[in-house]
Amino acid sequence: MLNIAVIGTGNMGAPMSINLAKAGHHVKVFDIVPEKMAPLKVHGIAAAEDHRSAVVDADIILTMLPTGVEVKEVYFEQAMQHAAAGSILIDSSTIDLNDAHAVHVVAKDKGFLMIDAPVSGGTAGAAAGTLTFMVGGSEHALNTASPALSAMGARVVHCGDAGMGQAAKMCNNMMLGIQMASVVEGFHLARRVGLSNEKLYEVASSSSGNCFSLTAFCPIPGIVEVSPSNNDYRPGFSTDLMLKDMRLALNAAQQKRLDLDMAPIAADLYQQFSDDGNGDLDFSAIYKMLE
Repeated sequence: MLNIAVIGTGNMGAPMSINLAKAGHHVKVFDIVPEKMAPLKVHGIAAAEDHRSAVVDADIILTMLPTGVEVKEVYFEQAMQHAAAGSILIDSSTIDLNDAHAVHVVAKDKGFLMIDAPVSGGTAGAAAGTLTFMVGGSEHALNTASPALSAMGARVVHCGDAGMGQAAKMCNNMMLGIQMASVVEGFHLARRVGLSNEKLYEVASSSSGNCFSLTAFCPIPGIVEVSPSNNDYRPGFSTDLMLKDMRLALNAAQQKRLDLDMAPIAADLYQQFSDDGNGDLDFSAIYKMLE
């Protein structure tokens, strides 16, 4: 049994913490919003008073935070200051490549093993323990972190050295965002020409139009049971998070002097939808904007 500190218990961090506890690990959590920690008590998960008390005796420190700003603050100002020597750092946030590299460099200088391990699978995968982890870092660090990852996910892909987990997540989510734009437009065109939503889904989901945006986040209510569209487009994966990930990809492309054509168009759709006050809705809800 490992002592595991989880920093950030939002829509993803909370169910990931629960699965770590179910696997027999001793889990202590901290979130700057205390209300997010309260429901975890019934699962035998302790709520720490602050970052220091969460990490001080941890074998593994797992972070699931909104942006690189928070990730650097937590690691530079808290975790790396108070964690025991030999602790393993796992950042499952989705952040900028430069931020990921910066945290890896400081972790190595201070003697910590670290992996960047963003996830795919959404809140449903986090709850079911079926996440896919995209990992950047040394093979030794990955092997050491494996007991925690296996408790939370069904698949672990070692993508390469430091930062390559973030690179994989960035590219993957850029593709997901573009796919949703195509799915939404496909359903709108079908409606205009008289084809039912159900028939389009039946055809596309079993042929060349199939993609994760269609089968897991179908924007039409009543077709896919687990889709956020059946819950008033409640995440799921929020529009603002998708927009953040699209911007990470676009920033990386700009730094590498790569011109992208489809991603900027899709990002503009999410930006417009967010600017209209819908940033907390699932990204599939852009269907409503284009309706």
